[in-house]
Amino acid sequence: MKKFGKIINLKSFKNTANKINPKGAAAEKPATGSDDVMKSALFLWVMALIATASLTILLTPSFKSDNISHNPGDIALRDIKAPEDILIEDKATTIKNKKIAEETSPDIYDFDTKMTRDITNRVSLAFDLMTKFYKERVPDIYSFIEREEERTEIDTESIKLKREMTVRLNKFENSDEFRAKEMEFQAILKIELSDKGIKSLRWHNYKKEIRDNINDFISQVMGIGVVGSMEFVNMDRGTLLREIGADTERVLPDASSIIDIRQADELIKRLAEEGIQAEHKSLQAVIINICQKLIQPNLTFNKKETEKRREEAVESEKPVFYQIKKGEMIIREGERFTEEHVLKLKSLESKQAGVNSVMAVVGYAVIVMLFLYIFWIYLKRFKPLLILDIQSLLLLELILIFNIAGVKLFITMFEAIGYTGSIEVSSYIYAVPFAVGPMLVAILFEVDVALIFSLLNSFLIGFLIKDGFAYSLVSLAGGLITTYKANQYKKRSSILKTGLLVSAASAVIIIPLNLINNTLISKTGFYDVAFGLLGGVIVAIIVSGALPLIESLFHVTSDIKLLELSDLNHPLLSELVVQAPGTYHHSIIVGNLAEDAAEAIGANPLFARVASYFHDIGKMRKPEYFIENQHGAINKHDGLAPSMSSLILTSHIKDGVELARSHRLIPRIIDIIKEHHGTSLITYFYNRAKEMEDPSIHEVREEDFRYPGPKPNTKESAIVLLADSVEAASRTLDEPTSSRLRGLVQKIIDDKFIDGQLDHSNLTLNDLHKITNSFVRILTGIFHYRIEYPEIENEKEERAGLHANNDSEPKPHEDRPEESKKAG
Repeated sequence: MKKFGKIINLKSFKNTANKINPKGAAAEKPATGSDDVMKSALFLWVMALIATASLTILLTPSFKSDNISHNPGDIALRDIKAPEDILIEDKATTIKNKKIAEETSPDIYDFDTKMTRDITNRVSLAFDLMTKFYKERVPDIYSFIEREEERTEIDTESIKLKREMTVRLNKFENSDEFRAKEMEFQAILKIELSDKGIKSLRWHNYKKEIRDNINDFISQVMGIGVVGSMEFVNMDRGTLLREIGADTERVLPDASSIIDIRQADELIKRLAEEGIQAEHKSLQAVIINICQKLIQPNLTFNKKETEKRREEAVESEKPVFYQIKKGEMIIREGERFTEEHVLKLKSLESKQAGVNSVMAVVGYAVIVMLFLYIFWIYLKRFKPLLILDIQSLLLLELILIFNIAGVKLFITMFEAIGYTGSIEVSSYIYAVPFAVGPMLVAILFEVDVALIFSLLNSFLIGFLIKDGFAYSLVSLAGGLITTYKANQYKKRSSILKTGLLVSAASAVIIIPLNLINNTLISKTGFYDVAFGLLGGVIVAIIVSGALPLIESLFHVTSDIKLLELSDLNHPLLSELVVQAPGTYHHSIIVGNLAEDAAEAIGANPLFARVASYFHDIGKMRKPEYFIENQHGAINKHDGLAPSMSSLILTSHIKDGVELARSHRLIPRIIDIIKEHHGTSLITYFYNRAKEMEDPSIHEVREEDFRYPGPKPNTKESAIVLLADSVEAASRTLDEPTSSRLRGLVQKIIDDKFIDGQLDHSNLTLNDLHKITNSFVRILTGIFHYRIEYPEIENEKEERAGLHANNDSEPKPHEDRPEESKKAG
């Protein structure tokens, strides 16, 4: 990024780092107090609540039944037809289905698979304990036993060795230490074994095969699911096993698939008899005994979950309905009401009255809040300055609310007309001016804001009108057209032109919709298109009437209004050209500079130009005190004290504001008039005052020679300030070459930057660089090189001689600090 002149050195840049972000971010606004922040936040919440409540009320349909309450046996006084398709519940069938659902809902049992794993782990731990003990204390005997099991041939030597080992093994197993280990074995299993069982386990040396058989039998039995007793199990219902700790369920056709403890004991016995050889009866017995003692119920009836599932099954059973079509006769005049007639009428009234139920209101409120929140997120992300403007947000909210309210008002009016005429209400609704809100937003705000507003508006209209998809499309088409034409609202007549385009867009949408419904070549299709064309015209009429009112109430400015103000025949500008022609010419040049600079940085160029035209209108009160209006050699400031000259110069701000208000200029232009000098120092008269200062009598204060401000608060205001100073200073250059003009422009912008005049303007360093290039380009075009003709040269020499004979000459433009510094 290019720096601005030699004034901005490292030190000055550091001192002003808090004024303009070097990365291109917007400069910070003055710190607001916590009370102001809280008030703004509170106001935004109030606005959000009002918008939500208003739109919810508008969207929620209402119905007032004109049917008198009837009882069975009453006589019908008139024919009653169904105004719409309705479904009537067959309560008897519904109750029957719910009862079946309740009876067939399965019982829920919690299946504890972890219990099986805990038991088998204990068995493994206990047998591993004994195996380890054998290996540690009698390793040679244990190795011999393992080899003997694998031996296929028996000889005399092996028999002798086996006897010796058996004697040693019996001695070891009868030791107190071994008995203590067996006690520990039983403690791990948490059971007590008989001496016979212990003896059988010793005989088989607590082999791992015993452990495996026990774990296998327990896993098979408990894997089925074991309850404490089948006495409390409902055998007629299905059973659902829900595994604890896992998201798995298993449905059993009936309760016969599970077993209780007694059946589990029988199953263990049968498994042991089938899986262990018959000659090992004692081993079978001890394994059966261990398994039966270890097995526990791992199915627990879950009453709470069963009742919950049962209720869910009943609730999930949908009501049974039979349908009555729109226009179907419910009862004829003179007929006697039956239970069925009363049921049909009550169903109709319940459906229509239910539209206004609390749940419906809550639903609409949630939809509205969701749409508004999405709109807010978009503004916060892409339009951060807009969300700080409470007035603009309020205007957006009111446009949305009044647009939906207007749509509902038109629909109500058309419904009243349609029910008494031959044209369908659905055709009338196409004439509703859906696009009024989008067009107003397109005129008063930026294109992307108008686009999002159009989407929001069409969605809300889709909810407002029953079966409103077609109308939502028509609304969206109209909104998109008004957004597309957003940059072309330059004259009042452009509103009517856009309205005609909205009419065309509506017709383009309505025709294919009628083709889909096969109603285009019909009376209804003709009326649909005709009323769609009428809708765009109504939009233009309403917007034309509402726009001036909005501009007046909210002090907003459309491009149409700005173009009207840019007319040089405006009374103030006509008076300015007569009273202060130099100021008028200066304002026109400033307008050109400001417009081009605003275009370069993405500000509002039209507003910058129009504001420039009016920024110095206050000089009409005392035009001869400003150098651009001094045509002779006399300078009005020569006989005045510097302080008085300073007061006269600064007074043109106050005079300009008074004139602007008396001619009803828009507030934004009045702000420019106030801010176009900021709090700049009137350097020339300040320096003169300092030269004349007598410290013993009076001390000259700098603030007495500064403009009252405030400093520019917008980009356009800052651009006008810079253009005003640059244009005035450029006229003091003897040879305005491109390089000298660039140096002058950079110096002036540097001075304003260092003096803090741009602190609140949201301008970035990148913006200032673009503004510099823009100013230099425009000024170079104004002060372009001219051919010096001989006769013109002679005239210049004569004028120079006359000028040299004058004793005094006008002072520099003394309300411009830049010129004053040069004069000083």
